[in-house]
Amino acid sequence: MGLSEQRLYYAKKDNDRRELIFFLILFAVIFIKFYFLEYKISMQVTRHPASAASSAGIVLCLTVAVSLLWRKIRAFSALTVDFLISLLAVTDLLHLRYYSDMFTFMNIGLSAQVGEIADSVAALIHPSDFLYFADIPLLLFFIHISRKFRSVPFFRKIGVKRFLISLLLIIVGALPVGYRFRSYEKRMPAVLSSMWDRPAVSNNIGALTYHLADVKNAAGHFLFREKLSDSQISEVKNFFDEKKRGKSPGYLNGFAKGKNLIVIQVESLQQFVIDLRINGAEVTPNLNRFVREAVYFSDIYSQTASGNSSDAEFMVNTGLYPSASGVAYTRFAGNRYEALPQVLADIGYVSLALHGDRPGFWNRHRMYPSMGFSRFISKKDFIADENIGMGLSDASFFRQSLDVLDKTQKPFYAFLITLTSHYPYNFDGIFKETKLNTSPFEGTLMGNYLTSMKYFDDQFRSFIEGLRKNGLLDSSVIALYGDHTAIPSWDRKSLEKLLGRSLKNDWEWKYMQRIPLVIKIPGFQAPPEDIKGPAGLIDLPDTLANLMNFEFSAGFGTNLFENERSEPVIFRNGSFITGGVLVEPSSRSAREMPEGKVLDYGKYAPMAEEVKKRLSYSDLILEHDLVPVLVRED
Repeated sequence: MGLSEQRLYYAKKDNDRRELIFFLILFAVIFIKFYFLEYKISMQVTRHPASAASSAGIVLCLTVAVSLLWRKIRAFSALTVDFLISLLAVTDLLHLRYYSDMFTFMNIGLSAQVGEIADSVAALIHPSDFLYFADIPLLLFFIHISRKFRSVPFFRKIGVKRFLISLLLIIVGALPVGYRFRSYEKRMPAVLSSMWDRPAVSNNIGALTYHLADVKNAAGHFLFREKLSDSQISEVKNFFDEKKRGKSPGYLNGFAKGKNLIVIQVESLQQFVIDLRINGAEVTPNLNRFVREAVYFSDIYSQTASGNSSDAEFMVNTGLYPSASGVAYTRFAGNRYEALPQVLADIGYVSLALHGDRPGFWNRHRMYPSMGFSRFISKKDFIADENIGMGLSDASFFRQSLDVLDKTQKPFYAFLITLTSHYPYNFDGIFKETKLNTSPFEGTLMGNYLTSMKYFDDQFRSFIEGLRKNGLLDSSVIALYGDHTAIPSWDRKSLEKLLGRSLKNDWEWKYMQRIPLVIKIPGFQAPPEDIKGPAGLIDLPDTLANLMNFEFSAGFGTNLFENERSEPVIFRNGSFITGGVLVEPSSRSAREMPEGKVLDYGKYAPMAEEVKKRLSYSDLILEHDLVPVLVRED
């Protein structure tokens, strides 16, 4: 080998090392950027080694993949990827500052709402944010200097050996990612598809792994939907046309026309606490009094799926069933809805939502505008004078909400969501403010739950008195309900002990999964007895529309004030309750509730097919954004 050949050989080897150093630096800076992003999300969270390994694996796969590109575009591609990754990290920071939430590709379709953050982006940017891009000119300088002193190209051709080693590195990088996905889903089933709390998911699995899961969800949502045929659309539309023609006006049709509407969603309120006494004391004396002055539906079943509170909100405002997979609030926030806030806004109401949590939780800051709320007053808008648990205390929330409602133009629709009585019901502030002897459950989940319900009840009394003082109590329809069940199945023995009854069988347990629905109507003398008959929250929009005499035609519910109701209560898994009978098509069983008497399933098989059809229609509406088609006048 001649001297010139030796020089060229060593120059190539030197450049191989320099290229390796380049991609090692690229790997390190991307990993560090997201490590510091995770620190910004939560300084208190200890990084799980499996999450760090997953993040490293993603960066390794990305870096190695770029290193295999054609050498003439390799530099441009590497720096472009670095820039886009840096832009993603800064976008996360801006979302965290504005919404207290992570960026999600699922919201790419919400172009109409971009102005929300665009108008404030300059104020949101901190000078330190530009450090996320500082490595790019340094990498460019590194390439420039290397080329200046070496005649051979900086980026080398890909040989077989390098290609095989690169493939091996990609496999090595993918292994911890796959492990983290599986281990987290095993511990928290369906959380990566529901994305109920994106910052929490990011803290648990790492920001890069979160974004990979988010990309997977978005790809499934935007790219892999089958196109609907005209006949499928016509079938869904015909269903709603027939439903509209078959509507009965009900005995309270138009009774509360023009009144304000206040809907209160109470966190974890179950039906069994109504009129419940423990050690001689009422758990919810003020709510009990409110029930006696209003129309009380005592057989309302929780129909929520993995969306929990957000599913309850979704059904109450849209009349649609929860999403078959994931959560409607995160998957379909870009859809168009004929929801209560929009329908009421169209006839002159001011529609506003109020909640003491951060706006990004459950994607509310995106979903509320899509449903037609003109204002969302969240934790960042209230004065944070008292926080208990996850956000603003119910005491502060109700007090400040009263002031907001008093100043709001009339008529209005106000949707209030309480927060303090959230699982696991053990927030210190509750016990400082509330006195309830919960023996023999003191210190247990059940005891804490009863105390949290007593806490809510005390604050609810103040809210009702406030409405009375400012004249809103007599000029507003007030609907109150529990969003979902509170006591998990693993603690059913505590509920058995509290109620003094067996709940060991599935149908007995299902019977206890009821939530109260109470509607107070100005000027209406409430019946002395509660209204029985199984129903669900999905029936509330139609009920309010009938009561207040406005048109609501794109929901699956029916009017609870109809004299003859025979509609099934449909659950997301396809089971349903009709006439006090729990029917489970998956096991072809039918049992009378709550005794559990076995009935002939064949009698209910036709209705099971109808239930399946309705759920499929709801899914098609969500997946293909069909509401505008259904409500369009021909």
